[in-house]
This record gives sequence, C-alpha cells and structure tokens, in this order.
Amino acid sequence: MSPLQTLDVFQVHIILPEIFSTRFAALIPQQYEKVNELLEKRVILNYALDMARTNLWVTIQAKDQIEVMDVLATFPIIKYVKLEIHELAFFDSAPIGLPELIMN
Repeated sequence: MSPLQTLDVFQVHIILPEIFSTRFAALIPQQYEKVNELLEKRVILNYALDMARTNLWVTIQAKDQIEVMDVLATFPIIKYVKLEIHELAFFDSAPIGLPELIMN
C-alpha cells in the first residue's frame, strides 16, 4: 500500500455458533492471540463480545472489502461462524493516550 492510499473502516458482525463444540472452544485461545496481534498492528481498531457470547463485533481498517475478508480468513474460528460486513461512513472514538503528567 502506498503512503497516500487511505484506508476505509469496516464493522464486521460475527455470529457465533449456538453451541460451542469442543473443536470450537479449543480455538478460542488462538483467536485471542490473533486478535491481539491485529490490534497491536492497528488492523483491528476494536473487538467486542456480548454477554450472551453469541455476537462479536470487529472494527477493521482496510483498503476494501476483499482485504477485510483476507483479515477474517486468518481468524482461527472463521469456519464456525457467520458474518456480515458493513463499510462505515465514519468511525470516531475517544482518544487513547497516556494520562496527563502533573509536575508537583
């Protein structure tokens, strides 16, 4: 990707299986590891799971929907879930940073 190319933001809704099979449950630690890697690289901007553990929401920066699918294909759980991808008109969030230093 060239430095001038802008990235779009996509919201992915992942619907988890109703029943977690042994195989699926065994993939969860690998899923967390992959997500943390992508969060550090700022490919994934946020990742959320509902309390019922039936829905995941992932915000991804990518040049297009094909790149989003390429990212999702690296998820260990991808074979067991359904998903919907939505391109966002904008994505805004609270600033993340270090707390202000107070010199007393």
